[in-house]
Amino acid sequence: AVRGRHVNIIDLIEWGRRHRNHVQIFPTVKKLSDYSFESRKIFSKDMVDELEAEAVLKHLLRPLEAARHWDG
Repeated sequence: AVRGRHVNIIDLIEWGRRHRNHVQIFPTVKKLSDYSFESRKIFSKDMVDELEAEAVLKHLLRPLEAARHWDG
């Protein structure tokens, strides 16, 4: 259900905790990357190791740093 969907993990966690606002779905990893860096909402892979839901989060994470240099 989430494969091919690009959402900001921080927004998703905040939505899950507070049920406020909607979680924006981005059409590309590049658009997600632009939004994430501009809003300073970056969830690094290093942070995943501290969480119980590690396997799920690892599948949701996208290569945002590399995407900053993509054209599409």
